Amino acid sequence: MKGSLVLASTSARRRAMLADAGFDAVSISPRVDDGGLVVRADHAAEDCCALAWFKGAQITSDLARLKSQAPEARLILSADTVCVLNGNVMGKPRDIAHARSMLEAARNQSQQVVTGVCIIDIAEKSRAMLADSAEVRLGAFSDRQLEDHLQRGGWIGRAGGFNLEELVVAGWPVEWSGDQSTVTGLPMKMLTPILTRMLGRTVVRS
Repeated sequence: MKGSLVLASTSARRRAMLADAGFDAVSISPRVDDGGLVVRADHAAEDCCALAWFKGAQITSDLARLKSQAPEARLILSADTVCVLNGNVMGKPRDIAHARSMLEAARNQSQQVVTGVCIIDIAEKSRAMLADSAEVRLGAFSDRQLEDHLQRGGWIGRAGGFNLEELVVAGWPVEWSGDQSTVTGLPMKMLTPILTRMLGRTVVRS
């Protein structure tokens, strides 16, 4: 049913991932600032799930806004992604200088990318949480590639200062293992059958 799934985010990337899997989600941005909340490197999966729940719960509690923007809403989907490099958690860069330092630290290094997800069933008043991780290695990218990436704004709003697909297109030396969609922001291999079951329908792809 159109409008039955709400994405607690204005991320065009996450909404496109859902659309590619056959889910037409309504995007609503949570009115919360999670920038001051701490994710612990050794509990990244649990903490990302907690942050995802925090975002989804805010949307659920704002009934007037929810009914106005998504009157047919049944599920609220929220997510949070971080990178863990050498025991340090890297979220979204504060500014271009912060992004530069993140990426320079990641050169020729492997990092774990963790995405936590929360699904709130409004009618059942229940929630489901899941997390997935993948490993990404940024090779010996050049200073020119780094500066082009920074000046293009490819770091903005991206955990670790990058989007995997954009780096591949730009020709960066990058390798990964695990679900690519987990790195991009939603673990779709895990999520697709769960959403299909909870929405009670068969996904139809065009």
